Amino acid sequence: MSTPPQSSFRITSAPNIVYGKWDADRFETQSTDWVQVPSAEISLALGQGKPSYGARFVATFSAEALCSDTNNDGQGLLQATVFFGDGQGEPLSGNHRFATARGNPEWSNHTLIRTVHFDPDFAARDVTARVKLKTQGASGGVQNWFLKVERFNI
Repeated sequence: MSTPPQSSFRITSAPNIVYGKWDADRFETQSTDWVQVPSAEISLALGQGKPSYGARFVATFSAEALCSDTNNDGQGLLQATVFFGDGQGEPLSGNHRFATARGNPEWSNHTLIRTVHFDPDFAARDVTARVKLKTQGASGGVQNWFLKVERFNI
């Protein structure tokens, strides 16, 4: 179980492990529910027999994104975040604006950072990092993306 959200933290050492994954394929959606970007995930685990019992993870996701308005009101948006297991990383918000549909839609580069802290526990836990998207009054997608996760063992 993760600890309550913190608005800041301090790390005084290099990450124990850095994971990276990328893909050039385009993925587009019009879903208003969170949908995973295909293959945009990094397997992470905690607990007995895993790299650590607890950890802080810091995920950086960068991609070329496109958002096209479907309501013709200029308010469409593409939202993105990183889930760790079943929960979203911090900062947690109902307004994760990754790209908007204002102006003439074209591919442009965007980046987000999310973090999560899991207290030490002997139980094995799957906390795989997954990038998910959803739209609001828009269609949108990503291509040429890179996902990096830094692991700081506790």
